[in-house]
Amino acid sequence: MLAGAGYGTGPWFAQNLERNGANPMGFLTARFTMSAIILIVIRLIRMGATNLPNIQDALKIFLLGAFGFFISPLLYFIALHDLDSGLVVVIFYIYPALAVMLSWIIYQHKPNLVISVCLFTTLTGVWLTAGQVGDGNFSGIIITFLSAVFHAAYVVAAGSISKKSDPLTMLTIALTGAAVTFIFVSLLGPSSLNPEFPINTQGWLLVVAMAFLITILATALFFAGIKRIGPGVTSMVETFEAVVTISIGVMLMNETVTTIQILGTVTVLGSIVAIGLAESRAEKQTGKQPDSHSGTVLDLPIS
Repeated sequence: MLAGAGYGTGPWFAQNLERNGANPMGFLTARFTMSAIILIVIRLIRMGATNLPNIQDALKIFLLGAFGFFISPLLYFIALHDLDSGLVVVIFYIYPALAVMLSWIIYQHKPNLVISVCLFTTLTGVWLTAGQVGDGNFSGIIITFLSAVFHAAYVVAAGSISKKSDPLTMLTIALTGAAVTFIFVSLLGPSSLNPEFPINTQGWLLVVAMAFLITILATALFFAGIKRIGPGVTSMVETFEAVVTISIGVMLMNETVTTIQILGTVTVLGSIVAIGLAESRAEKQTGKQPDSHSGTVLDLPIS
């Protein structure tokens, strides 16, 4: 729940960073660069140069971060320009359904009846929620959906790569890949992706807090949760992220919610909880964590 709460603060950080002169490309570049440097230092202190994956596996992890931590987060925070944070996070939670379907196509992991029903209700909840968005903000829905699509592809890929190294090493390499990509695009990318960094001390303090709270601490807590209660239950509890995002949006960001939006949110989160319970039951029956199919429901959150 602490991990979910940390991820759920992302839209609030984004809003305040933009008030301090930064755009999504700018604060994400700064965030991932700081996080990568901090994790490299932590890993060197704790493990030195030992237990490194081979070059081929390291390259896979690096590319996973370079694409997975770049495209989807950037689209997610751009979507916040057009939609309230609560709408973005609920529509984004279509990604577990997309990930299960991708896993079905790629790995031939056919979902059981419970998960199939949950996938249908997830799509229904997203449809109800998205239906509350005005026509003028349709682009925000498309951008959020694309963010969910790229994140689903990322977690499916992560399901087969996550065992290549220990969590600290994998996260360090992946975040380094993300940082390199953001820096490369910032320097050589199109003008539409030019970064705008915070213009004052308050903005840079927010970037540092974002790097520690969301990128490092929340992800460490997330992995700690998986170790203690397994991926199925962790995926269920992690939906607390959406509750925190919506609550912060209403209390601190002057956002409003309608009855239909609440119904859509409950439908989406309820379906994810049911999927988590189903996978947790499967873990207990097999006596081990499921393979990349179950990883599609959780893996590494985006925010």
